[in-house]
Amino acid sequence: MTLGLLALFFAALPHPQLPFTVDATEDVAAEFPGVPRVQSFSFAQWKGRWVIIGGRMAGYHSVGGGPAEFLRSDGNREIWVVDTTQHPARTYHAPLDSLPSNLALVKDQWAAIAQLYYQDGPDLYIAGGYGEDHTGKWVTFPVISRVHLPELIDGVMAGHVPTQSIAVTRTPLVQSAGGGLLKLPDGYFYLVMGHSFQGSYTTFEGQGEHNHDMASQTYLDEIRKLKIGLSEGGLKVSLVDKFTDETEFHRRDLNVAHMLSPQGLGIAIFGGVFTPETQLNYSKPIYLSAGSRPFVDSGFEQKLSSYSCAKLLLYDRGIGAMYTTFFGGISRYSWNADTGQFIENPKVGDKVSPVYRDGLQWSDQISTIESVSDGAKTVTSELANPSSLPAYTGADAVFVPSPAVARAYPDTDILDLGSLTDRKTFVGYIYGGIRAFPNRFPYNKTAEPYNSGAVPTKASDLILKVYVQSVHVK
Repeated sequence: MTLGLLALFFAALPHPQLPFTVDATEDVAAEFPGVPRVQSFSFAQWKGRWVIIGGRMAGYHSVGGGPAEFLRSDGNREIWVVDTTQHPARTYHAPLDSLPSNLALVKDQWAAIAQLYYQDGPDLYIAGGYGEDHTGKWVTFPVISRVHLPELIDGVMAGHVPTQSIAVTRTPLVQSAGGGLLKLPDGYFYLVMGHSFQGSYTTFEGQGEHNHDMASQTYLDEIRKLKIGLSEGGLKVSLVDKFTDETEFHRRDLNVAHMLSPQGLGIAIFGGVFTPETQLNYSKPIYLSAGSRPFVDSGFEQKLSSYSCAKLLLYDRGIGAMYTTFFGGISRYSWNADTGQFIENPKVGDKVSPVYRDGLQWSDQISTIESVSDGAKTVTSELANPSSLPAYTGADAVFVPSPAVARAYPDTDILDLGSLTDRKTFVGYIYGGIRAFPNRFPYNKTAEPYNSGAVPTKASDLILKVYVQSVHVK
């Protein structure tokens, strides 16, 4: 079936249905004693052992009466290893402060929030991130570091940080927070958007959110194609190409993921904030493959999960369809299962009004974007999953795929949908992120919602098992 006929086929369906269902209601946090509660961190997995670096051990900043600043005291200042090969899982950690003075750059950067990271086989790359450095300044770090995971894991499990496993360098090419970092088969890394924030949030708000010498915010507005390698014990970074778009690339806190199609491995970019005029989300997906320019799908509007959240990736070889499933986070719309419609969230008042709704609300919904490509064009559609999450969670969380599930492409997190059966199959965990409580007592969906900016939040205390079950589309 050609792409055009396939698009017409899906458009003609009265009630579109995914070829699988997702369940993420089982909380197994009790099976992970001692695991940190953290959000917006760097993550890797090596032979069943999780590595957690950086992030924030508190809720969403400046919400529900919390501090606007990303305080050093709220940062994750430990390197964590979680051994999931044991049951229950066993947790190890080592302090960043044990790093020597010649790794001061790493010590500061690894405690940052909103780092860009990518696991390349046994190595974890961490770029940028925002936080308070050892001098007390809030900066977006012009730093990229690489750590060899097998050595790091062995060291932390033995109670120390093996410094020989770390390489680092300074470069403005990676000075970003809230963007994405991926590598494609052409051997290059792609640094996707984000922003550079300098100074404190309190000062920035006091300036009416206008740039000044004391505090400033600059969006990258581009995707950078980078060559990254080792050089005299450190890292060397050079700019190969860049793609700039001040309209559609003006994004941060977005979802960036690998995408597979019959043409090979590429990158898909979804959501992100904030649109300059309305202070809302971006809704048009962007697709990028090696050797080509980014393509903005202007004919599609994403409704759910506009903010960085946990993502499950599945690929169906039979029809060449890529499925990116989003868990909760923050959304511009909600899905009404009774009417079968996406409902736009209200935008009411402002920060000083008795009732204030900014249009971007915490979500407990699960949704999937299907992308079908023939190389010349990509057809995108969005479907809501019938079940929801057990809480308003998922923002700045990660999906940890099970090593036992077959991959559709080697050394990626893209799972092979064809390897799953019509039985409920465990495919991974949702870990970390923010848990929000958007409704007042008695805290259910019919209760009065808090005003935007006043919602109580915390680093999530849940670890959710995710199951997928194949279904036959009629």
